[in-house]
Amino acid sequence: MTDDINKSIYGYARDIDKQTRLLSFLDVYRVLLKDLDCVVCMESAADLLGYSNGGFRHQIYVYSQVEFNKPYIKCFIVKDLKKIPFIDRKGIKVSPIEIAIKDMLEKNDTDTQILYETFANYYFDNNKSYDGLEIPKRLSLKAKHYKEEGALYYEQ
Repeated sequence: MTDDINKSIYGYARDIDKQTRLLSFLDVYRVLLKDLDCVVCMESAADLLGYSNGGFRHQIYVYSQVEFNKPYIKCFIVKDLKKIPFIDRKGIKVSPIEIAIKDMLEKNDTDTQILYETFANYYFDNNKSYDGLEIPKRLSLKAKHYKEEGALYYEQ
């Protein structure tokens, strides 16, 4: 389905629910994902979990078993959603940040700014450590770059 490029994701959510105050990504996600069986993932998970500094997003990335064909929602189809780990973020299922980071590294078109911010925030939130991140060997070189830059991110 083609997104209405003349309307922001906030405007679209407002059209769906005129009663909810849309003050954050979380509010918009609640409106757009209402009654959908999915897990928010990748950049969208980093946003909701506070690991990226936000910004304007054109899509919410989710794992689901079916394509929703709804504007502003990009579905990554999985066989069994029950096998996808998640945490509850105020009523929304969200990939844990460690999984979101691995998934963002796997995707070739991930916004690099979000990767820098996410690695930096992970590093500082974990007492200047990347312990807890399990990066597959095939992604280790790519992750090394973001780990190094992430450790320096807030010193610049």
